[in-house]
Amino acid sequence: MDSKRSFSATLRSPDMHIHLLETLHGKPAMATITSFSGGFFSGKPQTVDHSSLLGMHAKASGGAVAPLMLHFRHSADGYTLWIKTPGEHHDKFIGKSWFDALGVKDSGQASTFRLVNPKNRVITLDDITAQHSPLSLMTKHNKYVGGLRMHGSPYLYLAETDVRSKLTFILSLT
Repeated sequence: MDSKRSFSATLRSPDMHIHLLETLHGKPAMATITSFSGGFFSGKPQTVDHSSLLGMHAKASGGAVAPLMLHFRHSADGYTLWIKTPGEHHDKFIGKSWFDALGVKDSGQASTFRLVNPKNRVITLDDITAQHSPLSLMTKHNKYVGGLRMHGSPYLYLAETDVRSKLTFILSLT
């Protein structure tokens, strides 16, 4: 870990609220998911609590939501993201939780992210010169963080996606 390249910031989008589903939609954030495997129905729909998964919704569809506060902990592979928003999930890390969706984890493996500027260059804190900077997040699997809809769920999740679904976030240093 390199504490000189670690920092705290908020992550937001110009037209979407970005946060935990419980913050965006209330707790519990329940979804009824139908399983599909290779194009075949493979089981009875299951209702599960997705409160601790990251998601987004249009700013026009809801009231004000405080930005997601994160600590970006630098390592040789990129950054691990730790929740700094006060509450139940404070000081827990972000990891791949359900299918490709990202969410809060308190054990297991933290996901590592690289910061990618609008010119598709990987950057670190040393390269961030403005208080508010546009950037994308890329996982160690060379997938971008973007929006993902799941069949049967009313939510839009933050997840590992391909380049066509990547999001550009506004990173604001705190």
